[in-house]
Amino acid sequence: MKQTFKHISLPWNIIAMLLLVFMLGACDSSDDDNQDPNAGMGMTDDDPDPDPDPDPDPDPDPDNQTSGFVVVGTTASETALVKYVETLPTGMVDLSDGTDFARFFPTSIFDNAMYLPRPDEASGFSKYVVNADGELAEEGIIPTLDASSFRIAVRDAQTGIFQDRATPNLISVFNPETLQVTGTIDMSAGFVPGDVDQRYQRFIFRGDDVFAPIRENGGDIFTSFILHQANLTSGSFVGDTQRDGNGVSEILTFNNFGQSLIDGAGNLYIADAGSTDGSGLPARLNRINAGTNEIDPTYTFEPALVLNPMNIFLPTFNAVNVISDTQAIARVNATTPQAAVDIVLAAGGVQNLSPEEIQQVFAILFSAESARWCVLDLDAQTVTPIAGIPAVGVFSGGTNFFFEGDVFVPVATTTENAYYRYNPASGMATKAFDITGADLLGVFNIGNNN
Repeated sequence: MKQTFKHISLPWNIIAMLLLVFMLGACDSSDDDNQDPNAGMGMTDDDPDPDPDPDPDPDPDPDNQTSGFVVVGTTASETALVKYVETLPTGMVDLSDGTDFARFFPTSIFDNAMYLPRPDEASGFSKYVVNADGELAEEGIIPTLDASSFRIAVRDAQTGIFQDRATPNLISVFNPETLQVTGTIDMSAGFVPGDVDQRYQRFIFRGDDVFAPIRENGGDIFTSFILHQANLTSGSFVGDTQRDGNGVSEILTFNNFGQSLIDGAGNLYIADAGSTDGSGLPARLNRINAGTNEIDPTYTFEPALVLNPMNIFLPTFNAVNVISDTQAIARVNATTPQAAVDIVLAAGGVQNLSPEEIQQVFAILFSAESARWCVLDLDAQTVTPIAGIPAVGVFSGGTNFFFEGDVFVPVATTTENAYYRYNPASGMATKAFDITGADLLGVFNIGNNN
């Protein structure tokens, strides 16, 4: 599974629906679409606690690094350049002399080790560490039957889970230290629309429970946002919960990295991407209240519409992390790209677009830097852009990471590949460092479990 770094691609059917509805909306309400509603969303926090469950390593391997940062970028040939840096980068990180992999994208970090789909693109998952010489080293492999299996996560020193997409109704449990599979959990009782095979987009832990958003194993998406739940102590399926759709619009979900999704009251937040075809289902931050395992239907926080009520074209957001007892951070789309609206209006409507104009519109929609890094107040349901961080594409790449109480967010634009440092206590953001030699994919703090 190749990872792109500045932008993700969506399935053709979603792009087509998105374009059609957008054009209709643009032609029906050109005055609204011509607005540039960059409503503000700022955030302050007097008591931040952004560290994503930084459990200490009980017995660190003296031959491996226990702190530092792994910086990953992508090349023009879509390979990954990877470099370890011992201290927080400043100035410029040059990836041109990094280690070249076919791919490299960790989906979990625990006890200073990274767990990821095998970087050589073979079937299975790898455990990677940084050795005493600062070199990336593979400590072991978990084999799978399906080479496209992509989701693995570690809860603690004894328990990790993954899905082999060749056996979609099973979650495999393994020991993170030995990489030995210790059991499986039968998930076949989980609801899946159309009774098709599912794949799990990510695994989100809350105590002994794990929640997993589903997607059709071949990549199709559903008209509701559905989570399966299992209990790791009993090794059994627990139930499912969903955000109901309207039976027509499809609801996407993203493969966001990391945990950090529980607030100070114990509520769990899991975002969906909404319907990107403009058919009336904006992206939502779903809440599962403490002590329950069902999505709360009364909690209807839709950050992109809060930020800009006129953003009916692409009201989506992603890259959510809870950063304090009551606040989260996310990349929220703020505006409809005016250049795309102008092309449609000049053509007299979507039905008159030439193939070349359609391609122009696609390029604008998925490269427009129309999103802002924002603070979400989880109780008040407000959205505030963070001053000092440039606008980015809502689908742009990079992973958030935490260090010294601050959150670091990626800014991958046409003019820079950088990370910005946001301090929740002061509400201030400044550029932390730039990346050159490859397009930005992510930075991973191996000192934090995530």
